[in-house]
Amino acid sequence: MAHLGSNKNRGEVRVHESLEELSTDLADYIAELSEASVKERGFFAIALSGGSIISLMRNLCGAPYNKTIDWSKWYIFWADERVVAKNHVDSNYKLAKDHLLSKVTTNY
Repeated sequence: MAHLGSNKNRGEVRVHESLEELSTDLADYIAELSEASVKERGFFAIALSGGSIISLMRNLCGAPYNKTIDWSKWYIFWADERVVAKNHVDSNYKLAKDHLLSKVTTNY
C-alpha cells in the first residue's frame, strides 16, 4: 500500500465483519491517501490489480467520496492486466470501467 508522511497505518492488520465494512474502510483509506498525495504532490497514482479489489472500491463512487475526491488528479495504472481484449469478460480494464471508472465524474 502507499505510504505518505507517517507510519500511521504501517503494519496494521484490520479485520472486518463484512465485505461492506471492508469496502467502506478501503474507501476511507484510499480517499485519505488521495487527498494527502494531491496536497503533497499535486496528483494521486494508484495501480489496480484485478479480482475483487476493484469491486471493493465501489464506495468511492458514492457519498461522501464523490464530493471530496478530485478524480482529475488521479493517475490509474494496471498492475495485473490479462492479455485479452479490453471488452473481454476477463479484462481487468473492463471490470474497472464497469464497476468504478464509469461511475465517477469530474466536475473540474
